[in-house]
Amino acid sequence: MKLSQIATIIPLVIVAIGLIGWILTVRNDVTGAVHQVDGIHEEISGIHERIDTESTNFNSNLDERFKEAMDRSDEMQQQIIDLERSLAIANDQMQTIMGDHMGFADVLKELGEAGALPSGERRAYGGYGN
Repeated sequence: MKLSQIATIIPLVIVAIGLIGWILTVRNDVTGAVHQVDGIHEEISGIHERIDTESTNFNSNLDERFKEAMDRSDEMQQQIIDLERSLAIANDQMQTIMGDHMGFADVLKELGEAGALPSGERRAYGGYGN
């Protein structure tokens, strides 16, 4: 072999060795980057699972509170209905009592003792229809 051929082959071998080293380094870097990306994907997957769990819990809580609010609303509506019924009964009883008072006033007027009480106090009856 001639010296010129050796001088040509040695730089090629050195370049080939450098190229192989560079390729292995790039391959190692790419493999490391792929592992990091896989790790990031796992973390994101964990975050997605946590978001799903939290949103499920939030929706469940929201549904429970909405149901409680609706139950409370139904209870209050029933209480309002009961109060209206009680007020209607009380109003009817008051009208009956006031009607009786007006009747007493008429009777006392007929007897000439309108509003006279044993203590001597005088009261005016009537005006209940207003």
